[in-house]
This record gives sequence, C-alpha cells and structure tokens, in this order.
Amino acid sequence: MFICLGILTYTGSWGQPNLPINQFNPTNLDCNQWADAAVSAKMTFGVLTTRHHDGFALWPSKASTFNVGNITWRSGKGDVVQEYVTAFRAKGLQPGLYYSIWDSTQNNGSNGTLSASQMQYIKTQLTELLSNYGKIPLLVLDGWAWKMGHRNAPFAEIHDLIKSLQPEILIVDHDGIQGPWDADLVMYEEPKGVFSPTGNTIAAAQDNKINGTGGNDWYWAPDIGSLMTTSAIVDGHLKKLEASYTNFILNCPPNRQGLLDQDILDILAQVGSAWTPNASRAPLPAQVPLNEHPYMPIGATATSGTAGNAIDGVNDVGVNTVWTSSTSFPQSLTLDLGSVKPDVGYFGYLPGYAGNGPTTNGSITSYKILVSSDNFTYTTATSGTWLGNGKYQGVLFGPVAARYVRLEADAVNGTGGAQATEVVVGARRPNN
Repeated sequence: MFICLGILTYTGSWGQPNLPINQFNPTNLDCNQWADAAVSAKMTFGVLTTRHHDGFALWPSKASTFNVGNITWRSGKGDVVQEYVTAFRAKGLQPGLYYSIWDSTQNNGSNGTLSASQMQYIKTQLTELLSNYGKIPLLVLDGWAWKMGHRNAPFAEIHDLIKSLQPEILIVDHDGIQGPWDADLVMYEEPKGVFSPTGNTIAAAQDNKINGTGGNDWYWAPDIGSLMTTSAIVDGHLKKLEASYTNFILNCPPNRQGLLDQDILDILAQVGSAWTPNASRAPLPAQVPLNEHPYMPIGATATSGTAGNAIDGVNDVGVNTVWTSSTSFPQSLTLDLGSVKPDVGYFGYLPGYAGNGPTTNGSITSYKILVSSDNFTYTTATSGTWLGNGKYQGVLFGPVAARYVRLEADAVNGTGGAQATEVVVGARRPNN
C-alpha cells in the first residue's frame, strides 16, 4: 500500500514551495484503519510519503520548521510516521518509507550541485527517519535521478548514509531505469507508461494509483474520480506481476480526515477475497551483483563520444543521456575517481536507452575492465562477454588499488557504436 498523505491533500499544489502547512489537519487520522485495509487486501507492506517534493515533513524534523511539529494540528505534537509504523507493525505489515530528495521549499532541485547546507538538510532528515522508527525494510526515493541527477546530489554519500543506518534496507529510486542501477530493486512507474515485462527475472516493484483518473495526481482530492476495479487489480496486475517477480505497490490516498474512503476499503477487501498468492512460484533467480559500496567519479574521458553522458546520473522515462562511441573497435570510456582507492572491485554497466526503455543496439558484448593509478600504466582487472540484451550488467573483480577505471568495448550488438546510459564503480569489501 502506497500512502500519499501530506499538505497536497489540502492544497492541490504539486511541487510548489512554502505551501500553507497549517492547512494540514487530518482530524480523524487513523493509521490502524489503513493497516486493517492493507491486511484485508493481503498486502504485506506499506510505503508512506514522509516528505514529497514540496518539503513538508510528516514527522517533527529538527532540520527546519516545515513539518508537523510546527503546525496547529495536534498542537505541534503530531507524528504521522510514528503512528504509521506502529500501526503497520502491529498488524504484521512491514513499514516502508518514501522520501523526495528534491525539496522545492529548500530550493535543492535547481540546476547545479547542492550546497553543503542542502546536503546536510537531506542527511539530517534521512538520519531521523532511519534512526528513530525502528527497522525500515524499504526506502523509495524520488525527485533525484529525474530532477537533479545522482551526481548533483551525490549518490555515494546518500547511499552510504542510508546503509550505515539500516544495513538491510532496500533502496529504490524513481529513475525510469529497468535495471538495478544505483538501487537494490527496479521500480516501474506504471502511470508513466511502463509495465514490468513478461518474463522479468529482476527483483522489482511496480507502483500505480487506485484512482486512475481525477484527484491531485497521487494525493486525495474531492474529484478523486473513478477507481480501479477488483479485476483490474487482481487479474490485470497481481497475477501478471507475481509471475514476473515484481511487487505491486498500490497507492490508496487518505482523505482530509486522515482516513481511506469507504469505496477504497470495499475494493481492497474484494481484492483480498479474490486474490491468493502462488505459493508454488519458483524462487527469484540469481541476480547480477550490485554496487554495494559506490565511488563517485569526478570526471570521465572517452576515445570518442560524450563521456559525461555515462556518469551524469540523470535518468527518467524517455529522458536519458547516452554515451555513444564511433563504430571502430576497440573504444573505451575512462572514469577518474579523484584519488587512488584501495579496494576497487565493482563495475556496473547500463546499456543505451531509447524512448521509455532499453535498446539492444550498441550493447557491449565483449569487454575489458582496466585499472590504473596514474592514467598511464593500465592493467586488466577482468574481461569477459555480456549478452548484449540491453540489461544492466555488474561484474566483480579484485579488489585492486586504482584511481582510473576504464571500460573497453571490443564488440557490440548491432552495427553502431558502443552505448552506455550509465557506468558505475565501487569497492569490493568482505560483505560483497
């Protein structure tokens, strides 16, 4: 259950700064009702929007006064996050959280690198969320890759903070990428026109709104409009997505009283009666290695093409920059990590994207990973072949000491040059 509740429930002003937060007044807030509804639908976890793009926080954050601790609702003593995690755990449900990196009130979604104070604001709030509410199994991030990129709000810093506070947490980003690039799970945003493909074997999640039309996007509004039918949820989603190893996260927005509308409650109960999970489904297949300890390159060069496109971290459905080399091989892309790192041992490669999905054209099929400390003498850390199927590839090696890490493309699928939407580097440590 995705639970979008916030100042947008009252104002309907998506992504606007400095909204009148005293309008937030869910007088009958009852997170137990949400949890009971989730159980009735056979849901197993929730995802609460702790802070959307406007920056209004549903817990009394010390980062600023733009939160529930500084409004008239419950005399400034309310904490929606606490009530939510308590209610869901009491019903045997896992309490996941959503957090937007973009914050229009703090003006940290503008072009350019975030300031030290803006980064500290984000870190303070993430530390609060992941330190004060017990074990959090899932963190859905937004307003990052598609708004400012994983370089302007440095991915490695935020990732390492999150994992230091909650080592077992799964990180997901609304990045429009159909592979586990800079994340632990793939996220398919159905309202943007993507659906987990039949036969998918990547650990994934897909989200959608129970209100297909009307309302204020993901938030409740008086014109919330028609709702998904029980059949659309069960037959059109659960049965298909379960077979494709994809969690379904269905947004059910509370109204201005802090309650789910009765027609939403009715549909969820009907879903629970109509849906039985497939206990005989085969286990999730082995996954590609993930970048557990990322290093952020300070720059990149290439034998041809625009190298920066492969490290800018800017991605969304239909919005991707791609490094494309010339057609003579070998071609290479070299990342500068800024200083010699003692334990480089991971390389991740995301092939080219076109439209709202990956393309096999230009996918590297034969590669070498070379490393250097001085950008003159390179040694081969590993080499091999990839299927050239447009899917994310991750490879472990070493670990080795290196400042420069080079991807050499020796052959590709198709007739064009090598393509890379993103490449990433990380450390290989004992827990990799």
